[in-house]
Amino acid sequence: MSPGAAFTPEEVERCWREALALWDVHVELSPPEPHQPFHPGEGAADEPLAYIDLARRQVFVHFDLLVRMGARDSLTAVLAHEIGHHVRFPHTLGWDAELRVLEQRLIPGLGQSLTNLFFDLQVNEFVGRTHAEALCEVYRGFLRTPHTRKDKTADKGGPSPLFSFYLALYEELWRREPGDLVPRNQLEPLEQAYPGFRAQARMFVQTFYALPDARLQFLYFCAAFIRFIDVPSDVRFFIPLGGDVSIPDEGDLDAAVQSGGRWEDALAEARAQGWLDESHDTKEADPLDSIRRATEHLPGNGGGKLRRALVARYYRRLVDQYILKLPSSPSKPEPYLRTLPEAWEYGDDPSTIDWTLTVIAQGPLAAVAPLRRELEADLPPPSDLGVPALELYLDTSGSMPKPEQELNAMTLAAQVLAASALRKGATVRGIVYSAGDPLVSPWMYDEETARDFFLQYIGGGTWFPVEEMERMASERPDALRVIISDSDFLANMREKDSLKRLARAMSQSRRVVAFLALPDEGPARQVLAPLLSSPRFRLATVQWMSDFGRAAAALADALLEK
Repeated sequence: MSPGAAFTPEEVERCWREALALWDVHVELSPPEPHQPFHPGEGAADEPLAYIDLARRQVFVHFDLLVRMGARDSLTAVLAHEIGHHVRFPHTLGWDAELRVLEQRLIPGLGQSLTNLFFDLQVNEFVGRTHAEALCEVYRGFLRTPHTRKDKTADKGGPSPLFSFYLALYEELWRREPGDLVPRNQLEPLEQAYPGFRAQARMFVQTFYALPDARLQFLYFCAAFIRFIDVPSDVRFFIPLGGDVSIPDEGDLDAAVQSGGRWEDALAEARAQGWLDESHDTKEADPLDSIRRATEHLPGNGGGKLRRALVARYYRRLVDQYILKLPSSPSKPEPYLRTLPEAWEYGDDPSTIDWTLTVIAQGPLAAVAPLRRELEADLPPPSDLGVPALELYLDTSGSMPKPEQELNAMTLAAQVLAASALRKGATVRGIVYSAGDPLVSPWMYDEETARDFFLQYIGGGTWFPVEEMERMASERPDALRVIISDSDFLANMREKDSLKRLARAMSQSRRVVAFLALPDEGPARQVLAPLLSSPRFRLATVQWMSDFGRAAAALADALLEK
């Protein structure tokens, strides 16, 4: 549908100019276009009234819906609302991500983020200074217009208590009579179910907009709206001018997970004011728990992919703590090989002129057209640098936590070893095992691929795939092989012929290292005694799981340095 079916192009252009003038800013946004209906299906979102596509920097308006709602004269207010999200509230998705992470600390398991409601209260206060009635028409029209929604039962008894409180805030903010936005037949039931309902709305408006800091505003907002949430995981709502703030991306949420320290002063103030009590979880959450909470309510499969990417970033930061070093000045071989000749130009170093080549090549023009050649070192190819290919066997049995939910020390050790090898120019192959068939990667050449592979988890019992190691050793005898496990590995080696097969694999490998978490090294030396005398075998142990990362970095230095 073209805008002309509901609005003339001239009307749209005029309203757009008026909306821009309201905020008095220059924005890199294209004038509004008609909203194209979403494809039907289970994963389809509710049809919005208006929103901004940040990728295209394009504003879209559901012109037909605006007319059906009886709010045709509200187009300027709707456009000003969308511009307000872009220029000020939230302005950046990084701020939205920070709020999403915090609200999951205060309201764990929240089914739908409340940040859009929070930003709408900020935007509408500004737009409502001149267009309050136009915004009221949007909310009134929304309540009286049937909508096509996935949740057909959401508002059978009228708007939810949470949405009713939200509407009551606008009645108080814009000095409307009770019942102007909140359905009149709901006023008494709401007061009975939530004593002081109207008084709380009045107090909220007086307090919220007077707070000097956006962090305090959000904490006060959450403390007030928690009252109207019975089961956080069941929270689902669809409101006009909602759903028009984009979901933060991976980088925004990753930064937000690390932002907890910036909230301590605001949280202390909220507790002192009595907004938050002991029932609210204000302790800084574990990063992996924060990631889980911030992503589990996202629609479709996006949450799972996003969670995996955020977990990978978290493990990378841990890896860098152990192996990231300041670059030193490496000792380079003396340069002596001449490069290809180039024309010497005024300003170039005269010592680079190759006069012999110039005279031979240029003849009589040698004096006016000299040729220059640089000197460079004869560096050996990467394969000759002495860095072996690395094969990592990672135990992911049920005795270890799933790395996406809790820090897995063995997974971290594998990540440290893989990153150390890859940063030195080696290739890495991973074997993630538990019981049954192991997961085997191809040879990997970059950290991101290796990091993602070693986040996989099987669970269950433990069986070291010694048959797989024996086969791979025959295929690639020059590789260094490291086994990351605990006492379960020793139990496996006590099985018939297991130690013999490990010995055969060791004899065809550059070296085999058993990197084990053991409170006492004695049993390992007893079980592995036939191998310990071989220069191709090494036993490395840690007493505590928390030492795995640091020990892995030391092991990498010992095995991979020249």
